[in-house]
Amino acid sequence: MEKRCKKAVRLTTLLVLLAAGTAHAEEKIPDTAWKNYTTEEITVSGKKGDILQRVTGKESQVLNPSQMSVYKAINLMPSLSQQSVDPYGLADIVNYHESFRFRGVEATAGGVPATTANVESLPVTGRPGGGATIYDLENISDIDIYTGVMPAYAGLGLADVGGKIDMKIRRPEDRFGVRLKQSIGSNDFSRTYLRADTGTLAGSTKGFLSFSESSADKWKGEGNSERKNLMAGITSEFSDNVKLETFLTWSKGDIHTYKPFTYTEIGDLDHAYETDYGTEPGSYDYYGWNRNEFEDWMFMANLEIKTGERSKINVKPYYWSDKGYYLETISTPNGQRIRRWDIDHDLKGVLGEYKTRVGDVDLDLGYIYHTQKRPGPPTSWKNYTVTASGDLKFAGWSILSNSSSHELQTPFIDAVWHAGDYQLEAGLKYVCYTLPSIITYMTAGIGDVSYDGALALDPAIDAEASALDTKSFNRLFPNLTLTRFLGDNASIHASYGENYVTHVDIYPYYISQRKQFHDKGVTFQDLWDKRRMEISKNMEIGMRFTGNNWSIEPTVYYSRHENKQAVLYDADIDACYPINNADAEGYGIELEAEYKPLEGLKCYGSFSWNRFSFTQDIYSEGGSLIDVKEAQVPDAPEFLAKAMASWKIGDFTISPVMRYSSTRYGDVLHKEKIDGTTLFDLDLTWSRAMPGFKQVDCSLSLLNIFDEHYVSMISTSDYKTLKTSYLPGAPFTVMATVALHY
Repeated sequence: MEKRCKKAVRLTTLLVLLAAGTAHAEEKIPDTAWKNYTTEEITVSGKKGDILQRVTGKESQVLNPSQMSVYKAINLMPSLSQQSVDPYGLADIVNYHESFRFRGVEATAGGVPATTANVESLPVTGRPGGGATIYDLENISDIDIYTGVMPAYAGLGLADVGGKIDMKIRRPEDRFGVRLKQSIGSNDFSRTYLRADTGTLAGSTKGFLSFSESSADKWKGEGNSERKNLMAGITSEFSDNVKLETFLTWSKGDIHTYKPFTYTEIGDLDHAYETDYGTEPGSYDYYGWNRNEFEDWMFMANLEIKTGERSKINVKPYYWSDKGYYLETISTPNGQRIRRWDIDHDLKGVLGEYKTRVGDVDLDLGYIYHTQKRPGPPTSWKNYTVTASGDLKFAGWSILSNSSSHELQTPFIDAVWHAGDYQLEAGLKYVCYTLPSIITYMTAGIGDVSYDGALALDPAIDAEASALDTKSFNRLFPNLTLTRFLGDNASIHASYGENYVTHVDIYPYYISQRKQFHDKGVTFQDLWDKRRMEISKNMEIGMRFTGNNWSIEPTVYYSRHENKQAVLYDADIDACYPINNADAEGYGIELEAEYKPLEGLKCYGSFSWNRFSFTQDIYSEGGSLIDVKEAQVPDAPEFLAKAMASWKIGDFTISPVMRYSSTRYGDVLHKEKIDGTTLFDLDLTWSRAMPGFKQVDCSLSLLNIFDEHYVSMISTSDYKTLKTSYLPGAPFTVMATVALHY
C-alpha cells in the first residue's frame, strides 16, 4: 500500500451556543470553566478561545421539541445553517444526508461516509443509511460544538471539515427515577418516551433503560414515518481507580420521503407545497416506491483507570451496524426506474487516551483505529420497472461491486499550558486514511438475487469501471491556540489550524453516466487517481466581553480550502460529476450577544456574515475552463441572523424564536437563485413540582407560526437526477408535550 506524507497545521476553537434560559439564575461562573447551556433535557456546551460562562434553560426542547435531531438543537449558533423539510426531524434527508453547514462548508456531502456528529468522541454515526438520528436527545447530557478548527483530540473520524458535534451520553442517575413524556402534534404526530434509572445498586453499579416510539404522517401527500429507539447504559466502579461504562442503542426507522423538485418546479412554491408523490401503484410517481427502512445497533464502552491524582487511562471500543434499504424513483437514459439500494455495513474501532498533568501543563495523548465498510460509495444498486398492475419488475443491476472498507489510524497529542493571564493550547494529530478499493463486476445474466447471491456467481470484473488499488492519504495536523484574559470580564484569543475531508461520490456519477465517459475514453481509475483530500486552513481572532447582565462575543475568521469539490457539468464529456481540483476561501464575521434586562427575562441574538467561494476557475476532465471564481458555493447563505428571548413569569415561560437566512443558490454558476426567508417559532411552557412528582412540564410549541412558504433543503449532488433538487420547508406545525418526572 503506497502512502504519501505531507505537513500541515491544525488549530482549535470551540464556538459557543449562548441561548436564553428558562431556569432560575445561578451563581457567577469564573472564566476558567466550560461554557455550558444546561437544561433539564440537554446541555449545549462550547468553548471559544477558552473564554467561558454558563447560562441555564431548556433551549434544546424549545429549538427541537421532538428531541430527535441534534442539528435542530444547536441551530441558533452563528454561521450554522440547518434546513428542514420535516418539522419533527424524522425525514430530514436530502441526497442521503442531513442539510447542515458550518460557515458555508457542507460537512456531510453525499460522498462523505461520515456525519458531523460523534458520540463520546467516537465516530459511531454514518451515512448513507440510518445512523445519523439513532439517539434520543433526552439521553444526551451535553453537546460540544467545534466550528472551523478543533484541538487534536476532537473531530475524530473520516472527516472533520467545517466542524464537528460531539454528544455526551447522560449517565445513570444516583437515585431511582422514572421520566415519562408524551407528545402529540400536527399531522398525527405522536411520540412516547420513557426512561427508568435504577439508582445506585450494590457495588456502585447504576443503570438506565429508555424506550421511545415516534410516528407522524407527512404534512403533504401520502406516507408516514415511524421510529423506535431503545437505549441502555450500565456503569460500575470496581474500586476508587477503576470504572467501566457500557452503552447499547437500538433504533429502527421506516420513512416515506418527500418529493424533490427541479428549479423550475420549485419556482411555483404554492404548487410545491401541495404536490407530492402520487397514490397509484402503477406509476413511477407512487409514494410507496419512495421510502427507506433501516435498523441500527450501536455498542460502546469506556474503561477508565486512574493512574494518579491527575492522570488516567481511557479505553473506548465501539461497534455500529446499519442494515436496510433505500427505494426511490430515479431518471435514467432509458426513462424512469425504481432503484433499490440495499445497505449492510458496519464500523468498528477503539480509542485509547492517556490524560495527565505535568507541572502547569495538561496533556492528552491518544490513538484511534477505525474501520468502516462501504457504502459509501455504493456496493449495489438494482433497478425495476413498474407494471400496469402496480408491481415491480426486475430490470437489471446498475451497480455490483466488492464489499471493501475505509480505514483510519490517528495518533494525537494535545497540551494546555496556563501561565498567569495567558493560556496556550498546542497539539499534533497524524491522520492516515486509506480509501477502499472498488471492484465493479459485470452483471449480464444476473437475476434479482441478493447481493451475496450475486457475488457467489463469481461475475467477471469490469476493469474500465474499477479502481483495483486502495488509495491512502497521510498528513500531520498540528494545532495552536493562544488566549489572553484581560481581567475578569474580557479576553481575546487567536487560533490557526486545518481540517480534512475526502469525497468518494465520483463512483455513482461514473456508473450513472457510463456511456459518456466510455465514449471519451475516460476510465474510473482515471477519475479515482485524481481524488484529493480537501484540506481547509483556518484562522480566527475573537473577543469576549461581559457585564453584570450582558455578554458579547465578536469573531473574525478566514479559511483557505485546497482541492475543494464542486459538482459541475462538463460539456466536453456531456456529464455532470464532482471535480475537486480548485482552491476556495471562506471568511466572515460572527457576533453573539446575551442580555438580561429583567429578572426572569433573557435575550440572545447571533449574526453572521459568511463568504465561501472558489478563488479560481475549474478545469473539467475534458480540459474546458468552468467559470466559478468568486461565486458563493451552492446552498450557503451569506447572512444569518437569529434571536431568542425567554421570559419566565411564575411557573410559565414564553420563548419566541426568530431565524433569518439570506439568498442561496442551487448551483455554483448562480443560475438558480433561492430567496432568503425569515421564520418565527413560539414555545409556551408551564413547569412546577407537584405531589407525587419531582416535576411536571407542559409545553406547547408553535413552529413557523406565520406559515411561511420557502425553499429549505437543496441537494447539489443528487444521484436521482444528477442535477440539483429542492424541497420546500415545513409549514406551520403545532406540538404539545407533557413530561412527568418521578
